[in-house]
Amino acid sequence: MNHSTGDGAGGSWPIGSEEDLRQRLALATPEDTTRGLFINGVLEAVRQLGGEPAVQHCLAQSQEKRFMDLFNYPFSRMLQVSYAGARHLSGEARSFDEVMRQMGYVSARSFTTSRMGALMLRTIFSDPRRLVDTLPVAHRMNTSSGECTVRWVGFNKALVRITRQFLPAAYTEGSLQGSFEAARVRGLTVHVHSTSLLDHEYELSWD
Repeated sequence: MNHSTGDGAGGSWPIGSEEDLRQRLALATPEDTTRGLFINGVLEAVRQLGGEPAVQHCLAQSQEKRFMDLFNYPFSRMLQVSYAGARHLSGEARSFDEVMRQMGYVSARSFTTSRMGALMLRTIFSDPRRLVDTLPVAHRMNTSSGECTVRWVGFNKALVRITRQFLPAAYTEGSLQGSFEAARVRGLTVHVHSTSLLDHEYELSWD
């Protein structure tokens, strides 16, 4: 997947820094929630990349012992877990963004194996246009925050705008890649344009 990230728009600090995390946490309200299923997807990516000790490190940062798939949790928990994991696992071999991208990828693949995700996949039937049209529904299943809208600019090209997106854009890039691969759609290219710290537009095209 080709990608370009402009996640710095509206942000005062380098992505992955403590100041960056604090800024995102300060913008999250109690009404901003996500399902435990997606936090567990992040933890599974951490497990694959760093093993069980890395998972326990992330859980300690969130002050939770485990997350229930169908429960709603404050999005601050997702931020704490994902930032702890990406910092712990990044270094010379892989960047903070690369770990975030892997987290998004694994979380999306985990969702497609859930009951809700499997049902959505059956309605797509390897049709990339149908997949893109379901992204707003998938977004609402993932989080109570912001909005996801789709605008078609060609037969195999669409602009997906997501607002109040607390995780860095690299996470969503990975999620899109995981979703397209699960739907057996190849050749996805993503270009990201960030209009503010939490608002991003993703230009999607595929073979």
